[in-house]
Amino acid sequence: MAHPKEILNALKAIPLKSLSQNFLISPHWAEKLVDAFLCEGHYDEVWEIGPGLGALTQILAGKTQKPIRLFEIDKKLSEYLQEQFPQIPLHQGDFLDHDWTQLISPHRKVAVLSNLPYHLSSPMIFKMAENKNVLSHFLFTFQKEFADRLIAKPNTKNYGGLTLITELHFSLKNLGTLPAGAFYPAPSVASQAILFIPKADSPEIQKTITLIKAAFSHRRKKMASNLKEVFPEVPWETCLEQAGISSQIRAEALTLEQFKLLANNIK
Repeated sequence: MAHPKEILNALKAIPLKSLSQNFLISPHWAEKLVDAFLCEGHYDEVWEIGPGLGALTQILAGKTQKPIRLFEIDKKLSEYLQEQFPQIPLHQGDFLDHDWTQLISPHRKVAVLSNLPYHLSSPMIFKMAENKNVLSHFLFTFQKEFADRLIAKPNTKNYGGLTLITELHFSLKNLGTLPAGAFYPAPSVASQAILFIPKADSPEIQKTITLIKAAFSHRRKKMASNLKEVFPEVPWETCLEQAGISSQIRAEALTLEQFKLLANNIK
C-alpha cells in the first residue's frame, strides 16, 4: 500500500483535523491489531469504523471470511475505499447516526474495529454499551491519556466515573501503546489499543450507574455528601459503615464491586 501522503495527493485531499484523521502507517501495528481482533470471540460480521485509506481493511479482507462492513464519514475517502474494495459494503456518514437494528439482526453478533477519532472516544464507548446485545467484542485505539482513564486503578488520578461505568459494561484487555510515529500525520501524543468484551447486565445496572455518577459529581468532596444530593432519603453514613466502608471516604477509593454492593442495598 502506498504512503498516505501519496494517496491523499492523488485524491487532492489533506488530513482533516476536524475529523482527527491520522492514518496508520505501521505494518507491525496493523497486523498486530487485526490479529488480536480476529482471534477474539464468536461473531458473524466485522465492522470497521473510519477505515480511512484502508490500512486495516486490506489486512481484514485477506484474513477473514466473515462479511465486512465499512463506515466512513469522509466523502472523498469513501469514494476511494469503494474503488479499492468494491466487494465490501460501505456506509458513508457519521457512524453515531446509524440505527443498529437496521444493520444487524439480534441473533447475529458483530465485532467492531476502529482507529478511533480521539474526539469521539466517549460517545463511541456509550454507543457500544447501548448495543452490546449484538456485540461480540470491539477493539478501539484511543489517545493514551483517555485510555489511561479507562484502565485506571482506585486511588489514582485517572480513576473515575468513566473507568467504573466502562468496567460495568465490559472486560478490557490492554494491547499496548502505539507511538505517534505509527501514524501519518503523527499526532502530538501516543495512542493505546484496547480490546473490549461485553459483560451481561445485572438487574441493578442502571442504579449502579446513577450511584457512580452521583459519587463522582464533586470529586474532592466526601462520597456520602455527593450521594445525599441524589438519594436524600438514604442514611448514607449508616449504609456505608454497614458495608464496611468509611463514611469519610471519597469515591475514587471504591472498587466497582463496592459500588454494586451499595446499589443492591438501596431500596
